[in-house]
Amino acid sequence: MAINYDQAVGFYDETRGYRDGVVERYRDALLAYSGLDRSASVLELGIGSGLIAQAFLRAAPEYYGIDLSLGMMRLIGGKLEDGSRPHLAQADCAKLPFAAASFDLVHAVRVFHHLADWRACIDEARRLLRSGGVLVIVENLPPAEAEPPPWAVAQEKWDQILRRLGVGDDGIQHGIWLTDEAMSQYIASTGASAETAELLRYREKPVSPRMMVERRVAGMFSSDWRLHTSTRREAAQKLVAWLERECEAPDELVEREMIFCALIARW
Repeated sequence: MAINYDQAVGFYDETRGYRDGVVERYRDALLAYSGLDRSASVLELGIGSGLIAQAFLRAAPEYYGIDLSLGMMRLIGGKLEDGSRPHLAQADCAKLPFAAASFDLVHAVRVFHHLADWRACIDEARRLLRSGGVLVIVENLPPAEAEPPPWAVAQEKWDQILRRLGVGDDGIQHGIWLTDEAMSQYIASTGASAETAELLRYREKPVSPRMMVERRVAGMFSSDWRLHTSTRREAAQKLVAWLERECEAPDELVEREMIFCALIARW
């Protein structure tokens, strides 16, 4: 079961959005690498507020999306100036409401690290793909050689505070980050080929330690939604105190380089 992002409707685009032009570059790179053109029938798993979908809808008429959050999907219409709409359904990635062999391409961006039952999701994608179809699983990750940005210390401090308040690793876990090897092995077991690819590099919007602290305090990370209210409140107070007393450069803005890292399966 994935996470329902209804409570993120008011801030998701502002805190998770891309710079202008990035999603269009992703669309073009994805179609080119998949060997498909803009006439392909595409399904996006975890379409959310349409941050990725908007670029496809300007160029590809057959675009479908599913998400658990109706609130997030209601934001999509406001991004489309020409009145176009994706075909939407509220559904879980592990149980999709479409007929077999319906799509040429199934893709998911920043979704699989939320999925406990990721194998079922891969099985569903396989069922929905036509012969020669492609599943593309994407995460946005920094280059392996990159130094942590200044705001990362705020993330580390938050985790330290939670541990001191008695929160275990299950309560601190920032998603289920699987290795490409684990997914590749499972994909191979289904009879598909699997390969990894760097689709494109881009720069994130600038973030400072103060901005990161403010987002933690406001409960903008799904990894914190399971915390008890009193625990989250106490942790937030301690994090703010640390920012004001100990953080060396609380307002230093950094534009981090990131990569659309893809795991691509072909049956």
